[in-house]
Amino acid sequence: MARRYDRNPLFDDQDKGAGTPSIKKVFAISLIVVLAVVGAGGGLIYNYGHSLFNMSNYVADEDVQRVSELPVEAVETVSTEERQGIVLDEEQLKSIHDQMKGVTVQTVSDEQVYNLLLVGVDRRDKSWNGNSDSMMLVSINFADSRVSVVSLMRDTYVDVPGYGYNKLNAAYALGGGPLLTETITQNYKVDVSRYAAVDFENMIDIIDILGGVDLEMTDAEVEVANGYMLDMCNTLNIDASQYILPGGGVWHCSGVQAVAYARNRYVGNSDYARTERQRYVISQIIEEIKRMDAAQLADFVKNVLPLVTHNVEETEIWDMVTRAPEILGYKFVQDRIPYDGLYEVIYVNSQDMLVPQWATTVEKLHNTIYGDGSISANYDNEEGVTSSNEYTSDYPGLQSNQEDKEDTAKSAG
Repeated sequence: MARRYDRNPLFDDQDKGAGTPSIKKVFAISLIVVLAVVGAGGGLIYNYGHSLFNMSNYVADEDVQRVSELPVEAVETVSTEERQGIVLDEEQLKSIHDQMKGVTVQTVSDEQVYNLLLVGVDRRDKSWNGNSDSMMLVSINFADSRVSVVSLMRDTYVDVPGYGYNKLNAAYALGGGPLLTETITQNYKVDVSRYAAVDFENMIDIIDILGGVDLEMTDAEVEVANGYMLDMCNTLNIDASQYILPGGGVWHCSGVQAVAYARNRYVGNSDYARTERQRYVISQIIEEIKRMDAAQLADFVKNVLPLVTHNVEETEIWDMVTRAPEILGYKFVQDRIPYDGLYEVIYVNSQDMLVPQWATTVEKLHNTIYGDGSISANYDNEEGVTSSNEYTSDYPGLQSNQEDKEDTAKSAG
């Protein structure tokens, strides 16, 4: 079986036993796409000027409503039988809180580094903020000509300002992008106040507007992606037959196909491989944008901007325009937190949560963003995601596949 992170089902779909994976798990598209558009057509965007910015879904921080408690839809519990985390008594939990408060590393604010949080939102309707089930911290280091993209795992145990200890993704449900960025600043000691967010349907639309992306998949990845496609198409009330892929290879994927691929946590190293797939899809989106001519770019920008909710000021957008040619030539590095071997799993409020070794984690993150740009020795960094053709041990189709193989072997005998 493929390796998993200590066999923790922290990121498992909640409707176990279903024939296809749950639609609950979505991933991020972000303002990095918008910034890439800006960079690819700086002069074009200047001509559109203020009217173009007004097309985007800009929301001032003071207009984002905070709720007093988590909506019912935001809470995903794990039964005591399925839990993987350690059950702690009050004294042990207090000790963890004391360690978190005792991190002496200072929050870094560097004028030569621009931080932007990219958020993939999980929600079925617009009546609430949704959970931020995918979060990527993008840091543009102008001094060192480097862009880093660090995935922040949604089940990380953090102190949410004004609310107390909970999963990282709860911050978005409670107070949207402003509270989430505040939470990351406080816990990860990285000064970030800007964010860009999309939800499930937005992501599909953006990739379709782009005209699709090229993705390389193994046979196992295709099999799992096809299951997600069936699930999504059923929810969206569209015909799935036009999207199903026959097997591994390089495919030019539509929005449904690319989202299905990026949601896959059943091949490779579970959710760690899924975050790698998410970053891979974004990198392919940027490659497609680079190939656009002026007319294609103009049409893409007009259609995409309304789909991205953000709080990036107009002046900052124009600043990126002037620096875009150099940014597109920067070195690109990626990573994921918690780091392998630097966290434990606890069971709190009927939920499994990841507790990083915060002092070490913050120092390593700061080195990636502000230091020499080195990344961790994470499992997914070493092997990548596209090379894997092994299912995780909890893939729903694994048992039936094994039974089919045994029946075939018996028949052959």
